[in-house]
Amino acid sequence: MNPKSLPEALDISRTTDWSEISVRRTLEFLEQSCKLAANTYVFQPNTKNTWEAVKSEIGSFLTTVWQEGGLQGAKASDAFSVECGLGTTMTSQDIENGIMIVNVKVAVEHPAEFIVLVISQEMATTG
Repeated sequence: MNPKSLPEALDISRTTDWSEISVRRTLEFLEQSCKLAANTYVFQPNTKNTWEAVKSEIGSFLTTVWQEGGLQGAKASDAFSVECGLGTTMTSQDIENGIMIVNVKVAVEHPAEFIVLVISQEMATTG
């Protein structure tokens, strides 16, 4: 499965610009944790209620990371954002194909801009 590509999205495994291993480890931790959170909803219908639940769970996790100093920003909304939904991260064709796409933007210590993690998963189908 190939997630919808965003021009500003980074593939952590191919990024060579970062000299600080702590940034790479932080991003890998965040990416894997967000994937696990989304995966708990794989058997739920690919609907607004599921998207809101995924956003809430990932947002709660990232709030904790921010409160513990893992993300930069004066307030949580400066440190991260989570998007998931029709018209924002998915098209109706994605939904019909059982694909849920979540965009997570995080402000880590370095580099100074947001880094976008795109999490895409195939939802379980009924029948």
